Amino acid sequence: MHYIIIHGIQGHAGKHWQGWLSDQLKENGHNIVMETFPNSDKPDRKIWVNFLKSLTEDIPINQQILIGHSLGVVTAMDYIEQLRKPCRGLISVSGFARDYHHPLNSYFLAEKDIDIQMIRKNTREIEIFYGDDDPYVPQIELKYLAKSLNVKPVVIKNGGHLNTDTGYTEFPQLLKKCLEFAEESLTS
Repeated sequence: MHYIIIHGIQGHAGKHWQGWLSDQLKENGHNIVMETFPNSDKPDRKIWVNFLKSLTEDIPINQQILIGHSLGVVTAMDYIEQLRKPCRGLISVSGFARDYHHPLNSYFLAEKDIDIQMIRKNTREIEIFYGDDDPYVPQIELKYLAKSLNVKPVVIKNGGHLNTDTGYTEFPQLLKKCLEFAEESLTS
């Protein structure tokens, strides 16, 4: 299986739990794509989705599990919308789909709406994690993504933005779900 780990705004490859997750998945025999996306302090939406396309062009779509953190989830969904057949999975960590008018990322989100129907159509399995006290993303936006994708989210008490600020340098629940996605692909 190929796991594509996508950081968020002001992030970089391996930040928060991402480096740990990458190491754990490699130890379990999986392939990892984890790169720092261009200009992460003020990302360009089209550049980010095109960068993701370039990272995944040689990976069979049905072998791709995209794991996004925060704004990285939007990029994962922009990519999934354009697929010709379903990818293996999408895991959203503190992800959202709509412009909630935060000065840091509103310009990015205001460019276009996510086509939720295409995300459902082009993703075989979806999982959503978020903290019940995220200081950056309003609960209504975290819940909206889960509800619109018809996913029962994993809501983590006192998880914050599921980053190093709340102790997320490791994320065993996420690792478990990643490995379940891979197992399920062997049986389906």
